[in-house]
Amino acid sequence: MDPKTEHKWQERWAEEGIFEPGIDPGKRKYLITVPYPYANDSLHVGHGRTYSTADIVARFHRIMGENVLFPMAFHQSGTPILAFARRMASGDRDIRELYREHLKEYLGSAKEIENTLDSFTEPAAIADFFSNVIINDFKKLGFSIDWSRQFNTAEEIYQKFVTWQFHRLNDAGLIKKGSYPILFCNEEGNAVGEDDIRDGDVDKVSIEELTVVIFKGKSVSLAAASLRPETIYGTTNVWISPEGEYVKCSWNGASIVISRNALEKLSQQGISVDDPEPISARELVRHEFEVPLTGSRVKLFESTFVEPAFGTGIVYSVPGHSIWDFAALQESGVGLHPIKIIDVVSGSETVESLVESLKISGTRDKVKLEEATQIVYKSEFYQGKMNSLNGPYSGLTVTEAREKIRADLVRDGSAFSMYETSRPAQTRTGYPVIVAVMKDQWFIDYSAPWLKEKAHKLVEGMSFYPDQYKKSMHEVIDWLRERPCARKRGLGTRFPFDNQWVIESLSDSTIYPALYTCIVPIRKIHSKLGDVPPEIFDHIFLGKPLKDKHGCSGEIEEASRLFKYWYGVDIRITAIPHFSNHLAFYLMNHAALFPADRYPGAIAISGLVTSQGAKISKSKGNVVSLTKISGKYTADIYRLFMAVSADTSSVVDWNETDLASVRKKYDQFVNLVEEFHHPPEKRKGSFAQDWFEASFRQRLSSFKENMEKMRVRDGVVSVFFDVMNDLRKAEAMGADRNNLFSSILSEWLIAISCAIPHTAESLWQKHFPGMGLVSSAILGTEGVSEKDRELIESEAYLQGIIEDVREIGRVTGRTYSRLELRVSGAEHLAIAKAIISGKTETLSPSQRKVIGDFMKVRKNVRIHDFDEYTSLRQGKEILEKSLGLEVSISRSVPTQTDKNPWPGRPLIFLS
Repeated sequence: MDPKTEHKWQERWAEEGIFEPGIDPGKRKYLITVPYPYANDSLHVGHGRTYSTADIVARFHRIMGENVLFPMAFHQSGTPILAFARRMASGDRDIRELYREHLKEYLGSAKEIENTLDSFTEPAAIADFFSNVIINDFKKLGFSIDWSRQFNTAEEIYQKFVTWQFHRLNDAGLIKKGSYPILFCNEEGNAVGEDDIRDGDVDKVSIEELTVVIFKGKSVSLAAASLRPETIYGTTNVWISPEGEYVKCSWNGASIVISRNALEKLSQQGISVDDPEPISARELVRHEFEVPLTGSRVKLFESTFVEPAFGTGIVYSVPGHSIWDFAALQESGVGLHPIKIIDVVSGSETVESLVESLKISGTRDKVKLEEATQIVYKSEFYQGKMNSLNGPYSGLTVTEAREKIRADLVRDGSAFSMYETSRPAQTRTGYPVIVAVMKDQWFIDYSAPWLKEKAHKLVEGMSFYPDQYKKSMHEVIDWLRERPCARKRGLGTRFPFDNQWVIESLSDSTIYPALYTCIVPIRKIHSKLGDVPPEIFDHIFLGKPLKDKHGCSGEIEEASRLFKYWYGVDIRITAIPHFSNHLAFYLMNHAALFPADRYPGAIAISGLVTSQGAKISKSKGNVVSLTKISGKYTADIYRLFMAVSADTSSVVDWNETDLASVRKKYDQFVNLVEEFHHPPEKRKGSFAQDWFEASFRQRLSSFKENMEKMRVRDGVVSVFFDVMNDLRKAEAMGADRNNLFSSILSEWLIAISCAIPHTAESLWQKHFPGMGLVSSAILGTEGVSEKDRELIESEAYLQGIIEDVREIGRVTGRTYSRLELRVSGAEHLAIAKAIISGKTETLSPSQRKVIGDFMKVRKNVRIHDFDEYTSLRQGKEILEKSLGLEVSISRSVPTQTDKNPWPGRPLIFLS
């Protein structure tokens, strides 16, 4: 289908307003939400998958007769848009050239591009431009979004809503102030969140706490950082980088050595290190240093695997429990041996076994080393116990020992904590991200026991797709603690308790779906009053009494009715990178603010998308924008590809080979339906016709069941590919295609309109003119009857016999002209049932004599609900056409002198 035809249907949907639902008490409501896109760039094929999946689900629930709301808004908070605008205002040529190339995709003339770039010195211009780009892209893909409810996080109404939310969080005792480690950018002078970090949405950056252990020497001590302080008793040596720059400095009255990179990090974390002087690593190598707690002395060696930019640039070596240390020790040839201090259950992988099984050759095998590290870490963390070499810590679990050893080291002045990013990271504007400890930082306290209890109950009452994510969310809630919620700069809502701060971009994006339900009347209230007082929000969202309605009684009550009707969210569909931040905060804030009847009902995780087998990245040149989709591939091809290429939560690879395969199937479907002509009258049903109709009802039932359970791929495959396969099979059995189509086409088009709505509309109008839009049609409720199941089982029985006969021909290499089928009779059935149920005593003496014959084929016997003889007689024509043989069919009685047919296993004679 060409883009112009797709656009025609998009305009028709908009004209008729079929995606702008109101209150309908006679229908089940269904509110579906997705993450609102960040309006600082366009979206690509990977981003589009979540929204495409959501639209297919929304359209499914509409054709099931439900009242569906699928709304959208835009995220404009945070620092990326502001930083981009400032770089444009400063005359940054690189950023201007980057976006000049980018805008060629959306704007026609060079003058228009330059004028738009000139406007990008204003954050609002950037946000408005890309919001409109995304709206146009979503419309071109046929997403059934209610655009009448659109808003953005920078507009005043939304900021009034967020301000109200934070006052209520504060009333609940959840807004606090204190020192807290946060991700920070020195150059931008600001805290940064996931949305501010380059690739932060797909490659999460977290804060890790390191224990910096002091190894005392004669004249100077080493400060070695570790994520695993519990391994201190397994220390064999200390490592330092031969390529790093190091300094000797004063900490807590002691002279310690750290990397130059660590100086700035420690100062940002409030750790005082004074009087730094350069010192060469080679000056220290092979000197001895004392291991705290154990008192043993170990030497310092050089290794290139040590990263000067991570932690303190010095690490202590525990080769019994660290793959990296083990590999470095093998390379060094210093003759030290691992010390095992942690026992795990029998059969668990050890450092040595992983080195062998993964064929790790040295410290340059970084990918294998990282994989092995995760295996060892998880095994020891969850199953490990400290053995007898650990002194007073022997017998403790690893988790218990970690906390106790860290506390004892810090108490004795032998360690301190520092924080590090989980990976090297940059802001979206290219500056380094570090961890800083901010004084007087505002945060939301997600550690409150009462809140965790409510959040766990909320999660337990929800559905998660796939189901294993419910357990994962319980775990996230368990470890979630204080979350910084404000920063000193950026776009967004001013922090209501200190207007020098701005609410950060994840904290202002938690309960926003509530605003979708009633944004239209709230806009009217704001228009009248120039404000939305907090008591009005209290009344609408929390049901509190409202004495003064400020002359807006009608609008307030309308907003309240809409909220009560639509909220909570029936399902939220989002990608896995949002799981431990966006989704966790979404649930925690709902638990904190709303009663249980307004809680979300379900969460579905949408998988990531690669392109040509690689992560989607502009640097790799494999980005395909949504704008290019409708022109190059068409909307329906994209939608169908995303629906059927993988399970909803699995990774999809966008590549031309698989696209061509989907297009081929799509073209076959279109050609089949376009060639259909309504027969003047429906012919008398044949076995093939009856089977096809029964199978279609089963496919439709499977489609409904799978879609309800968010198995979108299985649902679309069932109603699209499987029905086409059935159609070919029925034709091969002698059925007339037009007759087949006439019985199922209307319901088929309604069902498939979820995935390919533009195509379905065109075909609907061709074959069912005057019957409105297929997007407004309702799918029938007819289910699968017992007769249908018998027909389906009977056809499978026929196909089994056809395959058995063909196999005999292949094995013998002979050509036959006649097929005789002898089918079991009523007495065979009675004998089989008696043997299977263990009631052989009910059999007559003559019947017992055939038990041996039965037992030879017992595993192949199957008792059907249909009569095999009748089924074969009805399918005789199909057998003859499929096999090219003359077929005769007879019933048999039990015999003691020859083989017997048994239920599900007729005797086959070929001649």
